[in-house]
Amino acid sequence: MSTSKPFPADEESVLMAFSMEPDHGRETLERYISEYPQHATALIDCSIDLRHQSPAEDVSAAVVPDSLVDKAWQRFERAVQQPAAEVANPFAKLNPSGFKSLARSLDVSNLFLMRVRDRAISAATIPARFVEKLASELGATAQAVGAYLQGPPGMVSGHAFRSSVKPSVGEQITFGQAVATSQLTPEQQATLKALSD
Repeated sequence: MSTSKPFPADEESVLMAFSMEPDHGRETLERYISEYPQHATALIDCSIDLRHQSPAEDVSAAVVPDSLVDKAWQRFERAVQQPAAEVANPFAKLNPSGFKSLARSLDVSNLFLMRVRDRAISAATIPARFVEKLASELGATAQAVGAYLQGPPGMVSGHAFRSSVKPSVGEQITFGQAVATSQLTPEQQATLKALSD
């Protein structure tokens, strides 16, 4: 798309338009980030996902971008080069009672915390204040917890399942959807929604 077509600037519409572009290289990413800086993180994540799905393209670095686009591109390149397995799981040290204690400390349901742990919630939708609070309770840095949450959704290994059907990883949901569907009390929901403000 060489001409910009006006459409609502909500994140989903921007990501859909970006994914439909014939080329997902640096120039396209730069154009979208400059037009929609509020969605820069989501655009970078989408670009990473699209790069993993399609064959590697020859990306030219001839354009000298502004600092925001340059930082975004560097983050993109680091993410492509580093496998997600290198990011430490801050939940790994928790036993079942420690996990339940963490849920009580955060005043969330076990189901909600499991969704966070298993990265079933899109990291781009999780409020920074919740990540900071979670990191504080885990005794980790917000950056380390944020990096872990950016990884692909998955199931925690080492668990036994009593089923003839192998468990599978589903689609990620938004933070708001998780708050609404995780067996939280109205007070807990209100507290978590307030973190988004």
